[in-house]
Amino acid sequence: MDKNTHALDLVILDLDGTIYSSTATTVGAVEMAVRDINDRHDLQIPRPTPEQIMGGVGNTREHYVTTVLPTLPEKHIAEMSDLIWHWEHELIAGGKGSLFPGVLEGLARLRAGGYLLGIATNAGTGYMHFVLDTFDLRSYFSETWCAGERGTLNKADLILGILTTLDVWPKRAVMVGDRSSDIAAAKSAGTWSIGCDWGFAAGNEFDGADHVIHYFAELAPLVESWEKQLRGETE
Repeated sequence: MDKNTHALDLVILDLDGTIYSSTATTVGAVEMAVRDINDRHDLQIPRPTPEQIMGGVGNTREHYVTTVLPTLPEKHIAEMSDLIWHWEHELIAGGKGSLFPGVLEGLARLRAGGYLLGIATNAGTGYMHFVLDTFDLRSYFSETWCAGERGTLNKADLILGILTTLDVWPKRAVMVGDRSSDIAAAKSAGTWSIGCDWGFAAGNEFDGADHVIHYFAELAPLVESWEKQLRGETE
């Protein structure tokens, strides 16, 4: 193995619950969207609890709506999705969302260390790009892939697309996320995985993860030390 190359080249990150703290914007957006859909169509869709609203985070947008609002008539699913995005946009623009502590410093350290960075998220297209631009994140990432833009319901497809585009072998990449779907997608795509427990995970969602971290500031040191271990095994 060439000692001038990384044993880990690429760090792929989820967005909500990993980089971006969306609790305030997501809860508010869903509550207002439910109000709007009820008013527009004379419905009585019950407002979900904050726990129910955040429990659905990590799904694709349509699956999210049907999970969080199971009594919503199918004909209103697309409209509800649009309403949620409308209110998310308003709340994010109004300063209600935030990055998790240590995100900018951690991303900068990884980039300075020569690692490629990517985003793989089940979010919608407008949402992902608006968050990236609002918080000046775009310059850190070589590839940003979302389910809405790529037309897939499978996050593993996003990971594989990033790997192909950047010409990175799966075992030279790691997926970082806060839900079991991130860990499962990494396994399906053949990459390593890191669970981050500051997001929306509950219970044993990180079963099968290669590592679990508790603060974003732990990510870069872990990747650096892990790379040294991998080098020792392969050189």
